[in-house]
Amino acid sequence: MTMFWIGGTPGSGKSTIARRLARELDLPLHPVDAYTYDHLERLGPLGPPLGDVLALGPVAAADEFERTSALRLPTVLDDVRAAQVAGVPTLVEGPQLHPRAAATWSPAGAIWLVTTAEWTRAARLRRLAAGEDAAAQRVEALVERDLVIDARLRSAALAADGRVVEVPTDVDWDQVLAAVRAAVSTATAPFARLRPGRELSSRRRHENDVIHRQIAAHERHTGATLPAFPYACLCGRSGCTDTTPATSAEYRARH
Repeated sequence: MTMFWIGGTPGSGKSTIARRLARELDLPLHPVDAYTYDHLERLGPLGPPLGDVLALGPVAAADEFERTSALRLPTVLDDVRAAQVAGVPTLVEGPQLHPRAAATWSPAGAIWLVTTAEWTRAARLRRLAAGEDAAAQRVEALVERDLVIDARLRSAALAADGRVVEVPTDVDWDQVLAAVRAAVSTATAPFARLRPGRELSSRRRHENDVIHRQIAAHERHTGATLPAFPYACLCGRSGCTDTTPATSAEYRARH
Protein backbone atom coordinates (compact mmCIF):
# COMPACT_ATOMS: atom_id res chain seq x y z
CA MET A 1 0.00 0.00 0.00
CA THR A 2 1.66 3.21 -1.23
CA MET A 3 0.53 6.61 0.00
CA PHE A 4 1.61 10.24 0.05
CA TRP A 5 0.31 12.14 3.07
CA ILE A 6 -0.78 15.78 2.98
CA GLY A 7 -1.38 16.89 6.55
CA GLY A 8 -1.57 20.15 8.41
CA THR A 9 -3.67 22.59 10.35
CA PRO A 10 -7.42 22.80 9.71
CA GLY A 11 -8.01 25.60 7.20
CA SER A 12 -4.50 25.54 5.72
CA GLY A 13 -5.73 24.77 2.19
CA LYS A 14 -4.62 21.16 2.12
CA SER A 15 -8.01 19.80 0.99
CA THR A 16 -8.26 22.13 -2.00
CA ILE A 17 -4.63 21.53 -2.96
CA ALA A 18 -4.93 17.75 -2.57
CA ARG A 19 -8.04 17.69 -4.79
CA ARG A 20 -6.27 19.76 -7.43
CA LEU A 21 -3.11 17.66 -7.47
CA ALA A 22 -4.90 14.30 -7.42
CA ARG A 23 -6.83 15.29 -10.53
CA GLU A 24 -3.88 16.96 -12.22
CA LEU A 25 -1.56 13.97 -11.62
CA ASP A 26 -4.13 11.17 -12.11
CA LEU A 27 -3.81 9.91 -8.54
CA PRO A 28 -6.49 8.52 -6.21
CA LEU A 29 -7.55 10.89 -3.43
CA HIS A 30 -8.53 9.91 0.10
CA PRO A 31 -9.70 12.85 2.27
CA VAL A 32 -9.90 11.58 5.85
CA ASP A 33 -12.54 14.13 6.87
CA ALA A 34 -14.88 12.75 4.20
CA TYR A 35 -15.17 9.57 6.30
CA THR A 36 -15.98 11.24 9.63
CA TYR A 37 -19.61 10.13 9.88
CA ASP A 38 -18.80 6.76 8.35
CA HIS A 39 -16.15 6.16 11.03
CA LEU A 40 -18.58 7.29 13.74
CA GLU A 41 -21.02 4.61 12.60
CA ARG A 42 -18.34 1.91 12.43
CA LEU A 43 -16.27 2.78 15.50
CA GLY A 44 -18.80 4.52 17.69
CA PRO A 45 -17.98 7.69 19.65
CA LEU A 46 -14.23 7.78 20.40
CA GLY A 47 -14.52 10.41 23.10
CA PRO A 48 -16.69 13.13 24.68
CA PRO A 49 -18.67 15.57 22.51
CA LEU A 50 -16.60 18.34 20.90
CA GLY A 51 -18.17 21.06 23.03
CA ASP A 52 -17.19 19.26 26.24
CA VAL A 53 -13.63 18.77 24.99
CA LEU A 54 -13.20 22.42 23.99
CA ALA A 55 -14.39 23.50 27.45
CA LEU A 56 -11.28 21.83 28.92
CA GLY A 57 -9.01 24.34 27.20
CA PRO A 58 -6.87 24.34 24.03
CA VAL A 59 -4.10 22.01 25.26
CA ALA A 60 -6.51 19.34 26.50
CA ALA A 61 -8.56 19.71 23.31
CA ALA A 62 -5.43 19.24 21.19
CA ASP A 63 -4.51 16.16 23.26
CA GLU A 64 -7.97 14.71 22.61
CA PHE A 65 -7.74 15.45 18.88
CA GLU A 66 -4.42 13.61 18.66
CA ARG A 67 -5.76 10.68 20.69
CA THR A 68 -8.85 10.19 18.54
CA SER A 69 -6.82 10.69 15.35
CA ALA A 70 -4.53 7.85 16.39
CA LEU A 71 -7.53 5.63 17.13
CA ARG A 72 -8.95 6.35 13.66
CA LEU A 73 -5.70 5.71 11.77
CA PRO A 74 -6.07 1.91 11.40
CA THR A 75 -9.56 2.43 9.94
CA VAL A 76 -8.21 5.13 7.61
CA LEU A 77 -5.58 2.70 6.36
CA ASP A 78 -8.17 -0.04 5.89
CA ASP A 79 -10.28 2.35 3.80
CA VAL A 80 -7.31 3.34 1.65
CA ARG A 81 -6.36 -0.29 1.14
CA ALA A 82 -9.90 -1.31 0.19
CA ALA A 83 -10.24 1.34 -2.51
CA GLN A 84 -6.67 1.53 -3.79
CA VAL A 85 -5.92 0.77 -7.43
CA ALA A 86 -3.05 -1.70 -7.65
CA GLY A 87 0.33 -0.03 -8.15
CA VAL A 88 -1.02 3.53 -7.92
CA PRO A 89 -0.14 5.68 -4.87
CA THR A 90 -2.99 7.38 -3.03
CA LEU A 91 -2.93 10.99 -1.87
CA VAL A 92 -4.24 10.83 1.70
CA GLU A 93 -5.21 14.21 3.12
CA GLY A 94 -6.39 15.31 6.55
CA PRO A 95 -5.50 17.11 9.77
CA GLN A 96 -5.44 13.74 11.56
CA LEU A 97 -2.21 12.64 9.84
CA HIS A 98 0.73 12.99 12.21
CA PRO A 99 4.46 13.10 11.37
CA ARG A 100 5.26 10.44 13.97
CA ALA A 101 3.19 7.91 12.02
CA ALA A 102 4.36 8.94 8.55
CA ALA A 103 7.67 7.07 8.61
CA THR A 104 5.85 3.81 9.26
CA TRP A 105 2.75 4.21 7.11
CA SER A 106 3.69 6.69 4.39
CA PRO A 107 7.38 6.16 3.57
CA ALA A 108 6.81 7.35 -0.02
CA GLY A 109 6.46 10.89 1.28
CA ALA A 110 4.53 13.41 3.34
CA ILE A 111 4.14 17.15 3.70
CA TRP A 112 2.48 19.43 6.25
CA LEU A 113 0.82 22.80 5.72
CA VAL A 114 0.81 25.09 8.75
CA THR A 115 -0.73 28.52 9.00
CA THR A 116 -1.58 31.48 11.24
CA ALA A 117 -4.37 32.06 13.75
CA GLU A 118 -5.84 34.79 11.51
CA TRP A 119 -6.02 32.52 8.50
CA THR A 120 -7.42 29.58 10.48
CA ARG A 121 -10.12 31.78 12.00
CA ALA A 122 -11.11 33.19 8.60
CA ALA A 123 -11.16 29.71 7.05
CA ARG A 124 -13.41 28.33 9.80
CA LEU A 125 -15.82 31.23 9.46
CA ARG A 126 -16.01 30.74 5.68
CA ARG A 127 -16.91 27.09 6.16
CA LEU A 128 -19.94 27.77 8.31
CA ALA A 129 -23.24 27.05 6.65
CA ALA A 130 -26.46 28.93 7.23
CA GLY A 131 -28.01 27.83 10.50
CA GLU A 132 -24.84 26.58 12.19
CA ASP A 133 -25.08 28.99 15.12
CA ALA A 134 -23.56 26.56 17.61
CA ALA A 135 -20.54 26.03 15.37
CA ALA A 136 -20.08 29.79 15.00
CA GLN A 137 -20.00 30.22 18.78
CA ARG A 138 -17.12 27.80 19.20
CA VAL A 139 -14.90 29.12 16.40
CA GLU A 140 -12.53 30.90 18.81
CA ALA A 141 -12.13 27.79 20.96
CA LEU A 142 -11.37 25.75 17.84
CA VAL A 143 -8.81 28.32 16.67
CA GLU A 144 -7.04 28.18 20.05
CA ARG A 145 -6.96 24.38 19.84
CA ASP A 146 -5.73 24.53 16.25
CA LEU A 147 -2.82 26.78 17.26
CA VAL A 148 -1.62 24.11 19.68
CA ILE A 149 -2.02 21.42 16.99
CA ASP A 150 -0.17 23.65 14.51
CA ALA A 151 2.83 24.14 16.79
CA ARG A 152 3.02 20.43 17.56
CA LEU A 153 2.78 19.44 13.89
CA ARG A 154 5.52 21.88 12.90
CA SER A 155 7.83 20.64 15.65
CA ALA A 156 7.15 16.94 14.97
CA ALA A 157 7.53 17.31 11.21
CA LEU A 158 10.85 19.11 11.50
CA ALA A 159 12.10 16.56 14.04
CA ALA A 160 11.22 13.79 11.59
CA ASP A 161 12.90 15.62 8.69
CA GLY A 162 9.48 16.13 7.13
CA ARG A 163 8.62 18.89 4.70
CA VAL A 164 6.74 21.88 6.15
CA VAL A 165 5.07 24.55 4.02
CA GLU A 166 4.16 27.80 5.75
CA VAL A 167 0.79 29.31 4.81
CA PRO A 168 0.92 32.98 5.96
CA THR A 169 -2.09 35.25 6.33
CA ASP A 170 -1.13 37.01 3.06
CA VAL A 171 -0.65 33.66 1.34
CA ASP A 172 0.40 33.27 -2.29
CA TRP A 173 -1.53 30.12 -3.21
CA ASP A 174 0.45 29.60 -6.42
CA GLN A 175 3.62 29.26 -4.36
CA VAL A 176 2.03 26.87 -1.87
CA LEU A 177 0.56 24.76 -4.67
CA ALA A 178 3.92 24.66 -6.46
CA ALA A 179 5.72 23.52 -3.30
CA VAL A 180 3.26 20.70 -2.64
CA ARG A 181 3.16 19.72 -6.32
CA ALA A 182 6.96 19.40 -6.40
CA ALA A 183 6.96 17.17 -3.32
CA VAL A 184 4.13 14.94 -4.56
CA SER A 185 5.48 14.68 -8.12
CA THR A 186 8.96 13.70 -6.95
CA ALA A 187 7.75 11.12 -4.45
CA THR A 188 5.24 9.48 -6.80
CA ALA A 189 7.31 9.62 -10.00
CA PRO A 190 8.37 5.92 -9.86
CA PHE A 191 4.78 4.70 -9.61
CA ALA A 192 1.91 4.11 -12.02
CA ARG A 193 -1.01 6.49 -12.48
CA LEU A 194 -4.73 5.88 -12.89
CA ARG A 195 -5.32 4.89 -16.49
CA PRO A 196 -7.40 7.31 -18.57
CA GLY A 197 -10.89 6.14 -19.40
CA ARG A 198 -12.91 3.76 -17.29
CA GLU A 199 -10.38 3.34 -14.46
CA LEU A 200 -9.93 7.09 -13.92
CA SER A 201 -13.63 7.84 -14.28
CA SER A 202 -14.60 5.05 -11.88
CA ARG A 203 -12.20 6.30 -9.22
CA ARG A 204 -13.48 9.87 -9.47
CA ARG A 205 -17.06 8.62 -9.14
CA HIS A 206 -16.06 6.71 -6.00
CA GLU A 207 -14.50 9.87 -4.54
CA ASN A 208 -17.57 11.95 -5.41
CA ASP A 209 -19.87 9.41 -3.75
CA VAL A 210 -17.77 9.44 -0.56
CA ILE A 211 -17.92 13.25 -0.38
CA HIS A 212 -21.67 13.23 -1.04
CA ARG A 213 -22.33 10.75 1.77
CA GLN A 214 -20.35 12.91 4.20
CA ILE A 215 -22.13 16.13 3.16
CA ALA A 216 -25.57 14.50 3.37
CA ALA A 217 -24.78 13.06 6.81
CA HIS A 218 -23.55 16.45 8.03
CA GLU A 219 -26.72 18.14 6.82
CA ARG A 220 -28.89 15.54 8.58
CA HIS A 221 -26.87 15.90 11.77
CA THR A 222 -26.79 19.71 11.93
CA GLY A 223 -29.95 20.67 10.05
CA ALA A 224 -27.82 23.09 8.01
CA THR A 225 -27.61 23.20 4.22
CA LEU A 226 -24.05 23.22 2.89
CA PRO A 227 -23.10 25.18 -0.24
CA ALA A 228 -22.44 23.49 -3.57
CA PHE A 229 -19.35 21.27 -3.61
CA PRO A 230 -17.01 21.09 -6.66
CA TYR A 231 -17.40 17.41 -7.57
CA ALA A 232 -14.79 15.91 -9.88
CA CYS A 233 -15.46 15.57 -13.59
CA LEU A 234 -16.11 11.95 -14.67
CA CYS A 235 -14.85 12.31 -18.24
CA GLY A 236 -11.90 9.99 -17.61
CA ARG A 237 -9.47 12.30 -19.43
CA SER A 238 -5.90 12.35 -18.09
CA GLY A 239 -5.12 15.47 -16.06
CA CYS A 240 -8.70 16.75 -16.04
CA THR A 241 -9.26 19.24 -13.21
CA ASP A 242 -12.78 20.28 -14.28
CA THR A 243 -15.47 20.26 -11.61
CA THR A 244 -19.26 20.24 -11.44
CA PRO A 245 -20.53 22.24 -8.45
CA ALA A 246 -23.65 20.73 -6.90
CA THR A 247 -25.55 20.76 -3.63
CA SER A 248 -26.27 17.43 -1.96
CA ALA A 249 -29.83 17.51 -3.31
CA GLU A 250 -28.62 18.21 -6.85
CA TYR A 251 -26.03 15.43 -6.65
CA ARG A 252 -28.59 12.96 -5.36
CA ALA A 253 -30.99 13.86 -8.18
CA ARG A 254 -28.32 13.36 -10.84
CA HIS A 255 -26.99 10.06 -9.50
